[in-house]
Amino acid sequence: MASQSVLVERGLLRVVARKLGAGEVSFSNEGVAYDVEIDGQEVLKTFLSFGEAVQFLDMVSPSETS
Repeated sequence: MASQSVLVERGLLRVVARKLGAGEVSFSNEGVAYDVEIDGQEVLKTFLSFGEAVQFLDMVSPSETS
């Protein structure tokens, strides 16, 4: 995996996967963190699972499907 990989984009928000840095703790063996970012500038929240990151994204920016 590259240092950061964009997995989902919705408007200005996106979920980015990145390797955990020194001092960051994971309870899984993946060693990956998922950041929900605004326009690649600011991290709103970091999750240790992709599902939680997408759920948060759905909460703050619902998709426009009916």
